[in-house]
Amino acid sequence: MIDTMPIFVLWVIMACGAYAVAKGRGRNPRLWFALSLVIGPFAVLIVALLPLGPNAKKGYQ
Repeated sequence: MIDTMPIFVLWVIMACGAYAVAKGRGRNPRLWFALSLVIGPFAVLIVALLPLGPNAKKGYQ
C-alpha cells in the first residue's frame, strides 16, 4: 500500500512555494496557493513564467 502522507506534505510545500513566488512577482498569493492545491506543482511553474504583476516591486529595496 502506498503511504500518502509524504505526497500530501510535498503538495502543501509546493503550495507554499507558489504563494511565495506569486507574492514576489506581484500576483495574488492566496489565489495561487489555492490553485496550487488544485493543480499541484504546475502552479509554481505557471506563476513563475507569468510576467510581473502590477504590484511587483522592481529592483532591490
